[in-house]
This record gives sequence, C-alpha cells and structure tokens, in this order.
Amino acid sequence: MRRETSPTMNVDRPESILGFGTVLLTFPCKAVNKTTTPDRSTAAAFPRYLTGEVLADSVSLNWPGLYARRWRHPRVVDRFLVPATPEPHVVCTLGGTADFRERDVGGAWTTRKIRAGDLFVTRSRTPYEVDFRSPTGEELDNISIHIAVEPFLAALETRYPDRTDRVEVVDYFGGDEILWPICLTCAELLAARVPGKSPRIAALTQLFAAHLVEKYTSTVPSRAGVGIARGGLPIHQLRKVEDHVAAHFAEEISIEALAELVELSSSHFAHVFKESTGMTPLQFITRQRVTRAQQLIRETSRSLIEVGLEVGYTNPSHFAQVFRRVVGVTPTAFRSSL
Repeated sequence: MRRETSPTMNVDRPESILGFGTVLLTFPCKAVNKTTTPDRSTAAAFPRYLTGEVLADSVSLNWPGLYARRWRHPRVVDRFLVPATPEPHVVCTLGGTADFRERDVGGAWTTRKIRAGDLFVTRSRTPYEVDFRSPTGEELDNISIHIAVEPFLAALETRYPDRTDRVEVVDYFGGDEILWPICLTCAELLAARVPGKSPRIAALTQLFAAHLVEKYTSTVPSRAGVGIARGGLPIHQLRKVEDHVAAHFAEEISIEALAELVELSSSHFAHVFKESTGMTPLQFITRQRVTRAQQLIRETSRSLIEVGLEVGYTNPSHFAQVFRRVVGVTPTAFRSSL
C-alpha cells in the first residue's frame, strides 16, 4: 500500500531527541524471517515480527487504550514483512536518519529519506514490505503507537454516526505540527513509566484517537459485495466480539456463539476473524483471558486459583500451562516479578 503525503507543513524538526531524562528498559527483539510473519496480526503481537530492540513497552504498564513502544533499530535492516493490524498505527521518528523503502508485496519500491520529526500513519488492510539503511551513528530511534480498537471506534462514532463501517484511515507520511508533540508526550510518559490507571493515559488515548479520526480518515462509497471480504470483520463487529468475550471470561465461549453475534456461519466467521486479527477465535479468547489474568495478578491480592477461575480455568495446572505459553513465565513467577 502506497503511503499518501499531505501538503508540506511548517514543522520544526530537531536533529535528534534525547532520552527524556529516564533510564529505559530494553527488551531484545529478534529479527523474524518474513516467511514466518502472518499477513495480519494485532498490536499486542506486533513486536514479534519486527527488528531491533524494544526500549520501553506500554504493555508492562497496563495502558488500556494504547500500545506504545520505543524502538532502537540496527543500522541496516534487510527487507521484511510488516503485518496489517486492525488498530491504527502511528510511527514517529525521534532521532536518526535512514534511506527507507516500502512497497506492496511484490510491487514497486517507494523510497524516502527519514529524519527526526517524520511520521507514518496507517491502518493497512494488507501487509507491506520495508527495508532501510542508516549512516553509522545515526540509527533510527522511534516510537510506535497503536490506538486500540475501542477508543478508535468511539472517536469514529462521534465523527461518523452510523457510518463507521464505511470509514478508512488515509495513509500518510510527513510532518504534523499537532501529532508530533502528542507523540513526544507519549514518549515522555512511557519513559517515566506512568501506569495505565493514570488519567493522563486516558486523556492521551482520546487525543490520539480524536486527531487521527479528524485528520486521517475519510468515507468510502458503499458498494455491494464490499465489506467483510475486503478487510475482515468491520470494526463495530470486532468490538461486539471483544465485549462478549470480556463479559463471559468465566464461562465456556464457543465459536458458534461468537459467529451468531455477527450473524455469520461458524466457518465463515472463523475465516474473516483471522483475516481481521491474525488470530483464530480460540487464540484470541486465550489471549484475552491471559491479559485479564495478568491485570488481576498485578492489581489484586487474589490467589492464583481464584484468578484462574475468574478467567475461565477450573484446573490450576492447565491455567499455569496456558499462562506460561502466552506470557513466557508461570503465574507464580509473574507475581514474584512485580
């Protein structure tokens, strides 16, 4: 998908942005061969498929509406596949420079010179390929921000009542004198490890969502046969599924029940759901349950057995196995690390 560039804006572009006065955590992230990368994924799983080091991640702070990651990239990054996500994605270059190329899979390359102050905005329906090369000592330092589906949908519904399923994000590369300081604020809050329960995070999320909807969306004509086939489930149906799963963690959740919510057959629902999220319905339910379990472990003193029961696992051993598979450590080790 080719990135559209809006008319040039007068934006001050610093040569580099320093470290915001806080020591950042580093999470190594392996390069992944593009053949192992799915066409579609989610914001939660996004770092698995990129290259470089994650210096800070809002997931560890339990930010409810934003997935913000501070990245430091190697000097040379060979071609790799970037999966599409249902969440809108903003990338803000904080420092460094690079000759950057991107293209639709198998298409012609578009080349750009990236420097501090440049931003990408996208909600790509299809994966795309990128590579880039930086001069020695000028490696890219950026912050990657995905806006969660729920706050984005809320902003869409305010701007486009009853038309959200016909709205698309307009891809953009360039400067934005309003979005740039919002991204800097996000980077500062991330570096300061501000927890997700802070009102500042809720306000920041709403500001991101409102600005993207106001400036980077447009409606498309309604056409017969278009909709689910073009990009998986519409955003309002994804939200309906998410809400149902969250309300029934402690119960058995069947694919049939989820398919009925959106008035599809079970097999068709499973297909378009994976197209939309990069996960099967079962994988999504498991991830949501484990994410809720992490929150309960972090924020309450309930026993691990009680936590498991609340998110739908009656067998403590099975709960521990699933938790470890998703998080990488057992619930006991996760609690001990807090």
